This record gives sequence, structure tokens and C-alpha cells, in this order.
Amino acid sequence: MKIINILAIALIFVGCNNEEEKKETLRPVFFQKIVESDMIGKRSFAGVSQAENEANLSFKVGGTLEKLHYKLGEPIKKGSIIAHINSDDYEINYQKALASEKNSEIQVESAKSNYNRIEKLYANNNASLSDFEKVKAQYESAKTMLKTAQSQLKAARNQLDYTRLKAPFDGSISKVTAKENEMIGGGMPILVFSSVGNLEIKTQVPENVINRVEIGQIAKINFTAIPEKEYEGRVSEIGQSTSGTLTYPLIISISNKNDEILPGMACNIVLKFEQEKTTEKYIVIPSDAVAHDEGGDFVYILKKSGEQEIYTAIRKRVTLGKLTSVGYEIRDGLNRGEMIVTAGLSFMYDGRKVRLLEK
Repeated sequence: MKIINILAIALIFVGCNNEEEKKETLRPVFFQKIVESDMIGKRSFAGVSQAENEANLSFKVGGTLEKLHYKLGEPIKKGSIIAHINSDDYEINYQKALASEKNSEIQVESAKSNYNRIEKLYANNNASLSDFEKVKAQYESAKTMLKTAQSQLKAARNQLDYTRLKAPFDGSISKVTAKENEMIGGGMPILVFSSVGNLEIKTQVPENVINRVEIGQIAKINFTAIPEKEYEGRVSEIGQSTSGTLTYPLIISISNKNDEILPGMACNIVLKFEQEKTTEKYIVIPSDAVAHDEGGDFVYILKKSGEQEIYTAIRKRVTLGKLTSVGYEIRDGLNRGEMIVTAGLSFMYDGRKVRLLEK
């Protein structure tokens, strides 16, 4: 009798375990109802903010960098002196050129006076033609030397002025590549100068997208450093060269600018695209809803079972079209109104019982 009771109890436990196993196989799934689409899609691209105006500044002459007058990020007005190099040698050359010009002016005045005197004597036949031509040549030579001295003075003045680096527009220093007391050569960049407040976004788009981008097209921008805000921009420049990377540069101007946005910030850009005008409609499903095996592509459609709120996953072959920004085009195999499983296909099999997740 005890043995019979034990067996009965064991059978009850086995039955309970089987029921638990059946409950465990009832998997909740995400799903989507099939609808036709006009193929308005979105594409996301990584970008970075940059100043609309940016320049690598350098001195036109070489020397020892004596002073940087501003720090990184400090506002600088156009024409302000940003830095200067030691100007002693250039000052000496300028003074020499200035003295040479004054000496040439004196020589011209003296030659002119002598020329006027001999000219009068020659007119009264009191001086020979050779004397007149001699003083005339001396006068012309003195005037030529004065012009040369004036050109040299201008060049020396420019060289002295080049020892001071001035801001080409309103902005700030975004990067410094030289230090004070360092010897630098003419044309050697010492800092990066960026405009203030005027920022834009630079990104790269692939070749299959560039022809669909238009000037003025609206873009949505989200910065990694400012996650709580969304910015709007418009395409302002479209590159026509890939530069060997198979992507094309794109510049987007920010519409609602903010002081929180700084040059060099990473962001995500979303552009909306619409297919060419057509009367044809497509069925489009998420790419995660499509599985593949040696026989081709398939999905799991959902059919109502005899039990309330329980569905059966049925494996169904499909013919795929293009992979778009919103998923696969379905050329054959699905009909409007059918429901498909959109996630967790690796746990699915033909005939599996599931329940639907509404959200």
C-alpha cells in the first residue's frame, strides 16, 4: 500500500513538472502587423561640430615667439594682436631703410637744385650741352634711387608689422602649437583660430545617399554631451568628391544655436528621405524579423490558436527586395494584415506557441 501511495505522489509531481515545462515554452514575443509603406525613411550619420570659419595662423617672418596675448577660448576681436615675435632685428632694418629714404630725398633735392641752376645757364648759353645732360642724368638717377629707397622702406615696414600676428576675424584660439620663447620659422602654423558662435556640423554620407541629399534639407541633431536637447539644422554644403573614402562630405548649419555647443563635439544626425514618386506601394518589415538558412529567407507569421490569447508561430518563406533605412522590402510571401515576429527569432521554431507583447 505504501508503494502505491509513493507512486501516486510521484506521478502527481511529474504531472506538475510537465505542466510547468509547457508553461515555460509559451514564449512572449514582439510582433508587427503588416502594412504597406510609402518608404519614407530615416538615415543616421555620425558628425562633429566645427567653427564655420577656422584658420591655421602663422607669422610671415621667423623669430623668437615672445608673447601669446590670449588664452584658449578667450574672445578676440578682429584686428587685435594675438601674439608677437622678437622684432629687434626688423626694427633695425626698418630704421636703416628710413635713414636711406631720407638720404635719398636729400640727394634728390640737391640734384634738382643743381639741375635747375645748370638749366638756366644752358638756356643763356653760359653752360655746355654736356654739362646740362650730366646734371639731368644725376637728377634722374637720384629720383630712381629715392623710389628704390621708398620700396625698401615699405618692405622693412611690412617685415616689422609681420612680427605681430593679428586676428583675421572675431573668434578665439582653439589650439596652440608653439610655446613662448620658441624659435619659429615664417609660415609655420602656431595656432588654430576659430570663429565664435558660428558653428556647423560636418559629416560623411555614402555614395548611395549623396544624390538624395538637397541643399536646405532639414536635419535633426543630437549631441552626445547634451543628450536632453535636440537641435535642428539644414544642409548648407554638399561635397562633390569622395577624397578616396567612398563617402562624401556634408555640411549642416545649425538653426537653433546654443552656447553649450562647442567645436569638436560628437553628434548624431538624422536625415529623412522619401523614395521617388511612384504609385507602387511596398511591404516593409524590420530587418530583425527576417531569418536566413540554406533554403533562403523566411519569417514567422502568427496564427491564432484554439486557446485564448495564444498564437502559433508559422515559418514562412519570403522574397526580399532592397534593404532600406527602415527594413527589408518584401517582394513576395507576405500579405497586408498578417502579423510577424520581430525579435528573438533564434528561439522560434515552426509551430511554437507564443503570446504577444503589446508594447
